[in-house]
Parts: sequence; structure tokens; C-alpha cells
Amino acid sequence: MADIVLGLTKSVVEGTLSKVKSAIEEEAGLKVRVQHDLVSITGEFEMMQSFLNAVDREQVQNNVVRTWVRQLRDLAYDVEDCIEFVIHVDNKSSTWWRRLLPSCMVAVPPLDEAVSDVKQLKARVEDVSQRNMRYNLISDP
Repeated sequence: MADIVLGLTKSVVEGTLSKVKSAIEEEAGLKVRVQHDLVSITGEFEMMQSFLNAVDREQVQNNVVRTWVRQLRDLAYDVEDCIEFVIHVDNKSSTWWRRLLPSCMVAVPPLDEAVSDVKQLKARVEDVSQRNMRYNLISDP
């Protein structure tokens, strides 16, 4: 009987340890994904900033350029809000342990929400950047 109890305990401990390691690795992977997306967003915003520095007063009178600039401004505000959320999530204690609980017991972990938000913002940033190229908003001198 003691052998059965010992074997069962070993199995449960091994399964729990495996699950904990998996949860920690998943959280680390999510953080890497967010960091990669934020680097991409930064690159796009640098190009958009270059565009804004190169645009002249006459081009700003163009309705298409004005619309694009407004969309860029709104997007910049949204990215700023998301970055603040990501920093807040990152400053909190690790939440890997939430991944061990059944999904019906906990809401979406903040890191998962941040990853989703950053992914959506990255797509929006790429869309706004492509609009600049698609509509040829600034021409070379």
C-alpha cells in the first residue's frame, strides 16, 4: 500500500512541477513577443516621425495628409496608453501561477491582455504606415 501512495505522490508532484515550468515558460514567451512587437512599433513610429519632420506647410493643407496625420496622432495616443499598461503589468509580481488555475476561475491574465493589445496596435501601426505609402503622401523633392 505504501508503494502505491509513494508512486501516486511522485506522479502528482512530477505533473505539478511540469505544469509550473510550462506556465513560467509561457509567461516568458509572452514577454518576448510583446518586446518584439514594441521594437517593431518603435521602428514604424521613427519612420512616421521622419515623415512629419519632412512634410511642409503646403502638404499639410492636403485633406488626405491631414486625415493621415490625425490618424497617426490618435494611434500614438493609443500606443502610449498601451505602453503604460504593459509597464504596469511588468511591474506587478509575476502572474505565472494564474496559468495553473482553470480558466473558469480567473479572468484573462493581464499579460495575456497586454500581448493581445500590443498585437492589435502593431497591426494598426502597420496599416497607418502603409496608408502613407499607398497614398504617396509625401513626394521626394
